[in-house]
Amino acid sequence: MELLEVENLTITRPLSRWRWLRPVRGEEVIVNDISFSLEKGASLSLVGDERSGTFPLTLGLLKREKIRSGRIVFGGIDLTSLSERRMRSVRRRIQAVFPHHFGQLSPTLTLLQSFREVLRLRYRNEGKDGWHHRVETVMIACGLPEAVKDLYPIELDAVERQQAALARALLSSPELLIAYGFTDGLDSVQQAELLNLLRHVREEWHLSLLVLTDDLAVGHHLGDAIGVMHQGNLLEYGDADILVSRPEHDYTRRLVSCSL
Repeated sequence: MELLEVENLTITRPLSRWRWLRPVRGEEVIVNDISFSLEKGASLSLVGDERSGTFPLTLGLLKREKIRSGRIVFGGIDLTSLSERRMRSVRRRIQAVFPHHFGQLSPTLTLLQSFREVLRLRYRNEGKDGWHHRVETVMIACGLPEAVKDLYPIELDAVERQQAALARALLSSPELLIAYGFTDGLDSVQQAELLNLLRHVREEWHLSLLVLTDDLAVGHHLGDAIGVMHQGNLLEYGDADILVSRPEHDYTRRLVSCSL
Protein backbone atom coordinates (compact mmCIF):
# COMPACT_ATOMS: atom_id res chain seq x y z
CA MET A 1 0.00 0.00 0.00
CA GLU A 2 1.43 3.38 -1.03
CA LEU A 3 1.78 5.83 1.85
CA LEU A 4 3.44 8.61 -0.14
CA GLU A 5 3.05 9.33 -3.85
CA VAL A 6 4.84 12.20 -5.56
CA GLU A 7 3.58 12.80 -9.08
CA ASN A 8 5.27 15.07 -11.64
CA LEU A 9 6.37 17.48 -8.93
CA THR A 10 7.94 20.76 -9.99
CA ILE A 11 9.20 23.42 -7.59
CA THR A 12 10.41 26.83 -8.71
CA ARG A 13 11.80 29.92 -7.06
CA PRO A 14 11.74 33.54 -8.24
CA LEU A 15 14.84 34.54 -10.17
CA SER A 16 15.84 38.17 -10.72
CA ARG A 17 18.49 39.29 -13.20
CA TRP A 18 19.57 42.61 -14.60
CA ARG A 19 19.65 43.33 -18.31
CA TRP A 20 20.28 46.73 -19.81
CA LEU A 21 20.04 48.23 -16.32
CA ARG A 22 16.53 46.84 -15.87
CA PRO A 23 15.44 43.92 -13.67
CA VAL A 24 14.26 40.85 -15.55
CA ARG A 25 12.13 38.54 -13.47
CA GLY A 26 11.56 34.86 -14.02
CA GLU A 27 11.61 31.50 -12.31
CA GLU A 28 14.35 28.98 -11.60
CA VAL A 29 13.31 25.32 -11.65
CA ILE A 30 14.86 23.60 -8.64
CA VAL A 31 12.84 20.36 -8.71
CA ASN A 32 11.89 19.28 -12.20
CA ASP A 33 8.89 17.03 -12.84
CA ILE A 34 9.89 14.17 -10.53
CA SER A 35 7.78 11.18 -9.50
CA PHE A 36 8.33 8.47 -6.90
CA SER A 37 6.38 6.53 -4.30
CA LEU A 38 6.98 5.03 -0.88
CA GLU A 39 5.07 2.07 0.49
CA LYS A 40 3.89 1.90 4.08
CA GLY A 41 6.73 0.54 6.23
CA ALA A 42 9.33 0.82 3.45
CA SER A 43 12.36 3.11 3.09
CA LEU A 44 13.56 5.19 0.16
CA SER A 45 16.79 7.17 -0.14
CA LEU A 46 17.11 10.11 -2.51
CA VAL A 47 20.77 10.88 -3.11
CA GLY A 48 22.22 14.06 -4.58
CA ASP A 49 24.55 16.97 -3.90
CA GLU A 50 23.53 20.37 -2.49
CA ARG A 51 22.30 21.54 -5.93
CA SER A 52 20.30 18.40 -6.59
CA GLY A 53 17.04 19.77 -5.24
CA THR A 54 16.76 17.45 -2.25
CA PHE A 55 16.42 20.30 0.25
CA PRO A 56 13.60 22.18 -1.52
CA LEU A 57 11.96 18.81 -2.13
CA THR A 58 12.07 18.17 1.63
CA LEU A 59 10.47 21.56 2.30
CA GLY A 60 7.88 20.89 -0.42
CA LEU A 61 6.85 17.62 1.19
CA LEU A 62 6.37 19.49 4.46
CA LYS A 63 4.36 22.22 2.72
CA ARG A 64 7.10 24.76 3.46
CA GLU A 65 7.97 25.38 -0.19
CA LYS A 66 5.61 26.54 -2.91
CA ILE A 67 4.72 23.82 -5.42
CA ARG A 68 4.66 24.96 -9.06
CA SER A 69 2.88 21.86 -10.38
CA GLY A 70 2.31 18.18 -9.65
CA ARG A 71 0.88 16.40 -6.63
CA ILE A 72 1.97 15.09 -3.23
CA VAL A 73 -0.44 12.44 -1.97
CA PHE A 74 0.01 11.17 1.60
CA GLY A 75 -2.27 8.46 2.95
CA GLY A 76 -4.72 9.17 0.14
CA ILE A 77 -4.81 12.91 0.91
CA ASP A 78 -3.64 15.38 -1.74
CA LEU A 79 -1.38 17.69 0.29
CA THR A 80 -0.83 20.12 -2.56
CA SER A 81 -4.46 21.29 -2.40
CA LEU A 82 -4.72 21.24 1.39
CA SER A 83 -5.17 24.46 3.37
CA GLU A 84 -2.71 25.26 6.15
CA ARG A 85 -5.44 24.70 8.75
CA ARG A 86 -6.20 21.20 7.46
CA MET A 87 -2.48 20.49 6.99
CA ARG A 88 -1.91 20.85 10.74
CA SER A 89 -3.80 17.64 11.43
CA VAL A 90 -1.72 15.80 8.81
CA ARG A 91 1.62 17.25 9.91
CA ARG A 92 1.75 15.19 13.09
CA ARG A 93 1.78 12.09 10.85
CA ILE A 94 4.84 13.41 8.96
CA GLN A 95 7.92 14.38 10.96
CA ALA A 96 11.36 15.47 9.78
CA VAL A 97 14.85 15.59 11.24
CA PHE A 98 17.73 17.67 9.89
CA PRO A 99 21.52 18.04 10.37
CA HIS A 100 22.71 18.80 13.90
CA HIS A 101 23.78 22.34 12.92
CA PHE A 102 20.30 23.30 11.62
CA GLY A 103 19.10 24.44 15.03
CA GLN A 104 16.11 22.08 15.06
CA LEU A 105 16.18 22.17 18.87
CA SER A 106 15.53 25.52 20.53
CA PRO A 107 18.74 26.74 22.24
CA THR A 108 16.71 28.40 25.02
CA LEU A 109 14.84 25.24 26.04
CA THR A 110 16.02 22.12 27.82
CA LEU A 111 15.22 18.82 26.13
CA LEU A 112 12.32 18.23 28.48
CA GLN A 113 10.92 21.68 27.72
CA SER A 114 11.22 20.97 23.98
CA PHE A 115 9.43 17.67 24.44
CA ARG A 116 6.67 19.35 26.43
CA GLU A 117 6.06 21.79 23.58
CA VAL A 118 5.15 18.81 21.41
CA LEU A 119 3.09 17.18 24.15
CA ARG A 120 1.06 20.35 24.75
CA LEU A 121 0.29 20.52 21.05
CA ARG A 122 -0.45 16.84 20.41
CA TYR A 123 -1.66 15.47 23.75
CA ARG A 124 -3.12 18.47 25.54
CA ASN A 125 -5.74 16.47 27.41
CA GLU A 126 -3.39 13.74 28.59
CA GLY A 127 -2.22 13.74 32.20
CA LYS A 128 1.33 14.17 33.51
CA ASP A 129 1.75 10.42 33.91
CA GLY A 130 0.95 9.94 30.23
CA TRP A 131 3.40 12.67 29.26
CA HIS A 132 6.10 11.14 31.43
CA HIS A 133 5.58 7.73 29.84
CA ARG A 134 5.78 9.15 26.32
CA VAL A 135 9.00 11.05 27.06
CA GLU A 136 10.54 8.02 28.73
CA THR A 137 9.59 5.80 25.78
CA VAL A 138 11.15 8.00 23.09
CA MET A 139 14.30 8.65 25.12
CA ILE A 140 14.87 4.93 25.62
CA ALA A 141 14.16 4.26 21.94
CA CYS A 142 16.75 6.85 20.92
CA GLY A 143 19.42 5.81 23.43
CA LEU A 144 19.24 8.95 25.57
CA PRO A 145 20.02 8.64 29.32
CA GLU A 146 17.44 10.23 31.61
CA ALA A 147 19.95 12.77 32.94
CA VAL A 148 20.18 14.68 29.64
CA LYS A 149 16.51 15.71 29.65
CA ASP A 150 17.39 18.73 31.82
CA LEU A 151 20.24 19.85 29.58
CA TYR A 152 20.24 22.49 26.84
CA PRO A 153 21.24 21.54 23.27
CA ILE A 154 24.58 23.35 23.59
CA GLU A 155 25.45 21.00 26.48
CA LEU A 156 25.04 17.93 24.27
CA ASP A 157 27.44 16.49 21.74
CA ALA A 158 26.47 16.21 18.07
CA VAL A 159 25.20 12.63 18.33
CA GLU A 160 23.10 13.40 21.42
CA ARG A 161 21.53 16.39 19.65
CA GLN A 162 20.49 14.13 16.78
CA GLN A 163 19.17 11.52 19.19
CA ALA A 164 17.16 14.26 20.92
CA ALA A 165 15.81 15.61 17.61
CA LEU A 166 14.74 12.10 16.63
CA ALA A 167 13.10 11.55 20.02
CA ARG A 168 11.19 14.81 19.67
CA ALA A 169 9.96 13.73 16.21
CA LEU A 170 8.81 10.36 17.56
CA LEU A 171 6.67 12.03 20.23
CA SER A 172 4.05 12.72 17.56
CA SER A 173 3.88 9.00 16.65
CA PRO A 174 4.46 9.73 12.94
CA GLU A 175 3.81 7.34 10.09
CA LEU A 176 6.45 8.92 7.86
CA LEU A 177 9.86 10.10 9.03
CA ILE A 178 11.87 12.33 6.68
CA ALA A 179 15.60 12.46 7.41
CA TYR A 180 17.42 15.21 5.53
CA GLY A 181 21.22 15.19 5.96
CA PHE A 182 20.80 13.55 9.35
CA THR A 183 24.48 12.52 9.60
CA ASP A 184 26.03 15.52 7.81
CA GLY A 185 29.23 16.87 9.35
CA LEU A 186 29.84 13.85 11.58
CA ASP A 187 32.77 11.43 11.59
CA SER A 188 32.41 7.81 10.48
CA VAL A 189 31.92 6.45 14.01
CA GLN A 190 29.20 9.01 14.80
CA GLN A 191 27.54 8.36 11.45
CA ALA A 192 27.47 4.62 12.03
CA GLU A 193 25.87 5.08 15.45
CA LEU A 194 23.10 7.29 14.07
CA LEU A 195 22.48 5.17 10.97
CA ASN A 196 22.03 2.08 13.12
CA LEU A 197 19.70 4.06 15.37
CA LEU A 198 17.56 5.15 12.41
CA ARG A 199 17.29 1.58 11.15
CA HIS A 200 16.37 0.32 14.62
CA VAL A 201 13.74 3.03 15.16
CA ARG A 202 12.24 2.45 11.73
CA GLU A 203 11.80 -1.26 12.47
CA GLU A 204 10.61 -0.91 16.07
CA TRP A 205 8.15 1.91 15.34
CA HIS A 206 7.02 0.50 11.96
CA LEU A 207 7.83 3.78 10.22
CA SER A 208 8.09 4.62 6.59
CA LEU A 209 11.44 6.34 6.08
CA LEU A 210 12.44 8.86 3.42
CA VAL A 211 16.16 9.68 3.50
CA LEU A 212 17.67 12.62 1.61
CA THR A 213 21.46 12.67 1.59
CA ASP A 214 24.52 13.55 -0.48
CA ASP A 215 26.23 10.29 0.54
CA LEU A 216 25.36 7.21 -1.52
CA ALA A 217 26.76 4.91 1.18
CA VAL A 218 24.30 6.41 3.68
CA GLY A 219 21.47 6.08 1.19
CA HIS A 220 22.37 2.46 0.48
CA HIS A 221 22.56 1.62 4.19
CA LEU A 222 19.10 3.00 4.94
CA GLY A 223 17.08 2.63 1.77
CA ASP A 224 15.23 -0.36 0.34
CA ALA A 225 15.18 1.69 -2.85
CA ILE A 226 17.36 4.57 -4.07
CA GLY A 227 16.67 7.51 -6.34
CA VAL A 228 19.54 9.61 -7.68
CA MET A 229 18.88 13.33 -8.10
CA HIS A 230 20.99 15.82 -10.04
CA GLN A 231 20.19 19.48 -10.74
CA GLY A 232 16.55 18.98 -9.82
CA ASN A 233 16.05 15.87 -11.95
CA LEU A 234 15.51 12.27 -10.85
CA LEU A 235 18.06 10.44 -13.00
CA GLU A 236 17.33 6.87 -11.94
CA TYR A 237 15.30 5.10 -9.32
CA GLY A 238 15.04 1.48 -8.23
CA ASP A 239 16.04 -1.30 -5.85
CA ALA A 240 19.02 -0.17 -3.75
CA ASP A 241 21.27 -3.18 -4.34
CA ILE A 242 20.57 -3.32 -8.07
CA LEU A 243 21.10 0.42 -8.58
CA VAL A 244 24.42 0.38 -6.72
CA SER A 245 25.72 -2.74 -8.46
CA ARG A 246 24.49 -1.80 -11.94
CA PRO A 247 24.13 1.99 -12.21
CA GLU A 248 22.82 3.21 -15.55
CA HIS A 249 23.71 6.90 -15.46
CA ASP A 250 27.24 8.35 -15.56
CA TYR A 251 26.50 10.59 -12.57
CA THR A 252 25.40 7.56 -10.54
CA ARG A 253 28.56 5.70 -11.55
CA ARG A 254 30.63 8.59 -10.22
CA LEU A 255 28.70 8.51 -6.94
CA VAL A 256 29.31 4.78 -6.64
CA SER A 257 33.04 5.15 -7.30
CA CYS A 258 33.34 7.93 -4.71
CA SER A 259 31.13 6.52 -1.97
CA LEU A 260 31.26 2.74 -1.97
